[in-house]
Amino acid sequence: MASSAYLDVRNAIADEGSDASVEVNQRALIDKILARYASAGAVYRELLQNSNDADATTAEILITTSASSEGGKEVVSQVIYRNNGLPFRTQDWARLRKIAEGNPDAFGVGAYTMFSICEEPLVVSGKKGEEEAMAFFWKGDSLWTKTGKAPDGIINMSATLNHSNVQDNTAWTSFMLPSRDPYPLPDLVEFAKFLTASLTFTQCLKNIRVYVNSTLQLNIQKTIIESHTIETPKASSFWRNDGAVTSSSSGMFTLGKGADLTQTSVQMSVSIRKDLSPKSDMETSKVRARYASAMVNTKIPSGIEKRMMRVTKKKPPKELTVQIFLDAADHSDDNHKSSKLK
Repeated sequence: MASSAYLDVRNAIADEGSDASVEVNQRALIDKILARYASAGAVYRELLQNSNDADATTAEILITTSASSEGGKEVVSQVIYRNNGLPFRTQDWARLRKIAEGNPDAFGVGAYTMFSICEEPLVVSGKKGEEEAMAFFWKGDSLWTKTGKAPDGIINMSATLNHSNVQDNTAWTSFMLPSRDPYPLPDLVEFAKFLTASLTFTQCLKNIRVYVNSTLQLNIQKTIIESHTIETPKASSFWRNDGAVTSSSSGMFTLGKGADLTQTSVQMSVSIRKDLSPKSDMETSKVRARYASAMVNTKIPSGIEKRMMRVTKKKPPKELTVQIFLDAADHSDDNHKSSKLK
């Protein structure tokens, strides 16, 4: 409850004061948001999740390098991330544009991670031959966008189009990210571990390919081996409390029933080139992993819901999916690991 002094001052200003809009330094706002995504590879984790949400089955990371001015080592000068999911619709472009208006929920806060490596991202999407493009650009500390039709023949800069005998008919959604400050090429073994972990829980996304200077360096393929329903243990009698606990103590979260609780086994096949030379061989390893997933119903108290809406600008979900990693095991045999793939 506001005090009478507070109300007196506000009323006096309302009658005689002058209005002025509050200016937002969007560059500083984005920097603060990115501080929450300080982990390495955050931009790829968020783009992979967005790809999965768009029902993509394949994602490609096309890395271009150049010689560093310091020591001649190769550094990343540009990344093109693309997926074969649903092309952007009018409403998707509108949501993407809103991040330039300072709305972190417009396209998911993760969309801001593009600015962690790139000053002015460019997005290309649409039906084959009808691709639209949106460019972000700065005017001082204000972020602006410009939208228009992508040039004919651009075909989203496919790495495979460098080969004249390959026809790429995929409708890609591409995020072009020239490096703000060129950075070292990531260690591909560590990058493979990160991408494999990110791919484990995706429902639609099954394949990630990484190219360096148009050469395929890393290929990760996920195959679902089997998935089955997990029956939750029931209480042995009405008087006993020895069954599975299916709700939180506060009652805010309740586990779904029947087919909502499943266990899934997947096989991850990871092929990586020995070095950056296009002539070097690729080695393949396979790992199997299991995870459990369940649909959880939510019942958020009105007070907490109100505070959540103030921060996220949307109502909390009535249901959500919880996934728990169970275990993993190497299933590569010696013969397969030593096999050469051209």
